[in-house]
Amino acid sequence: MWLDSKPSSSVLYLSFGSYDLTSKQTIQKIAHGLLLRKVSFIWVVKRDIVSSNDTDDLPVGFLDQIRDQGLIVQWCNQNMVLSHPAIGGFLTHCGWNSILESIWCGIPMICYPLSNDQPTNRKLVVDDWKIGINLCDGESVTREEVAEKIDTLISGTVSDRLSMEIKKLRTILQNALAIDGSSEENIGQFIKDLKAKIHDKRQDI
Repeated sequence: MWLDSKPSSSVLYLSFGSYDLTSKQTIQKIAHGLLLRKVSFIWVVKRDIVSSNDTDDLPVGFLDQIRDQGLIVQWCNQNMVLSHPAIGGFLTHCGWNSILESIWCGIPMICYPLSNDQPTNRKLVVDDWKIGINLCDGESVTREEVAEKIDTLISGTVSDRLSMEIKKLRTILQNALAIDGSSEENIGQFIKDLKAKIHDKRQDI
């Protein structure tokens, strides 16, 4: 497996989900940012990722330039990739499932929300839980911003802080899902309350 040849926490995983679209300009800025930073990466680029009919999403010559640096795939088992020791960060659109998988695997995030609930999810990740950073402050992004944020996430004191916070959150999540954890207790209480309501309703009849 390609990831097995990479050092621990050195690879960036990028994915914008199965359904969301972005602009060709954004895809190309991210591609150039990856080239500037020269980080190893796996990037899920589906065929219809851009919101236009243009099929040439990536910069000319990009695939040749990243031959020894990264992988471009149309699909992958995201949880399997995120759980690999070589993965050090996740550039995500902030879909809820992606966030949960990233937390479960202990991977800090670069957030670039595209639509729907994703801006709200980004706020949770960056502002409330402090387990990720914004890709950019506005809607548009530059290649320099991409390179800078990748560097921030993969290396340095900010990376250490994010990793520490996400490990804390992962522990909370694991405890909640354990036997007799809060998830099981809450479901059990919900069932009890529901049975009580049904019983009261029958008594009224």
